[in-house]
Amino acid sequence: MSFHQLAAIAPIVLGFASAHAWIEQLSNIAPNSLYFGEHGYPRSFVDKGRLGFDQNANLWMIPPIERQPPVIHPTDLLCHPSQRTANSSSGYPRLNAAPGGVFAMRYAENGHATIPGGGKDLLGKPAMGGTVFVFGTSQPHSEETLSNVLKWTPNGSGGDRRGMLLAAQNFDDGRCYQLGNGATLAAVRRERFPNPLRGQPGTEHELLCESDVKLPESVEVGQLYTLYWVWQWPTAAGKDPNIPNGRDEYYTSCIDIDVVREVSQLKSTHTLLQQDPMPTAVADFQSRTALTTDPLAMYSTAGVAATPVSTKGLLRRI
Repeated sequence: MSFHQLAAIAPIVLGFASAHAWIEQLSNIAPNSLYFGEHGYPRSFVDKGRLGFDQNANLWMIPPIERQPPVIHPTDLLCHPSQRTANSSSGYPRLNAAPGGVFAMRYAENGHATIPGGGKDLLGKPAMGGTVFVFGTSQPHSEETLSNVLKWTPNGSGGDRRGMLLAAQNFDDGRCYQLGNGATLAAVRRERFPNPLRGQPGTEHELLCESDVKLPESVEVGQLYTLYWVWQWPTAAGKDPNIPNGRDEYYTSCIDIDVVREVSQLKSTHTLLQQDPMPTAVADFQSRTALTTDPLAMYSTAGVAATPVSTKGLLRRI
């Protein structure tokens, strides 16, 4: 790439400096909203609390920031190179979940939920931090493409029919926050949802966001089931002078879970090095809503305007 080409994309790259998210942990949710059982993790997970952590070990952005025009290609692979096959890192196992069970997929907000506009000096971003779509399949492919999976529907009839849309929720769950980002909303949430370290009153810890998902009743016990967490966070056309035509922007995590008849109630022994101490899911974990429920509504810089649409029935009818 020439110097002039690099110079042309530099403003765009700087705009993405803080744009990142991936699933850090999965937790089963009891009817009373308490997390329970052993935590689970994405494929090839690397803990950000580890010394010398490189976020690129977990981060997968589609399309790459240097692409011009910045739109999705049919060949863009859905999963991070380290997450294209079923594999777990030592100490970070797969989640055990039962058919019909509900679980949380947890991630850091990194200012995209609490800083106005989704981040400092960002223009044209969707409200509520954009949309998270969670897809599920018992027939994963190592060369899964984003374009194909976005066509999957709640009833399983979309695209190539290998999978289904399990959840469509706002990135911002209404509770999560980051410490020290200076956002007024983050300070308000810290007061409303205090998150002290266990046994250490008066301490603070960031509060992770979550996507809440119900495992289909039809999944087979004893088998792996694969989840694709897809965060859609485009820039609308005509908003950012550095990206006049807008851009597609997605972040993904690819995850396997072990389907079991019943989840153990024992306390988890596999935690993050900087474990979020919050013991309960968001209050509306069974009735989350999203500004859009159509994965193709903002595809290929189609714009970000959307009408609030309820997704309350999605968890219940799977």
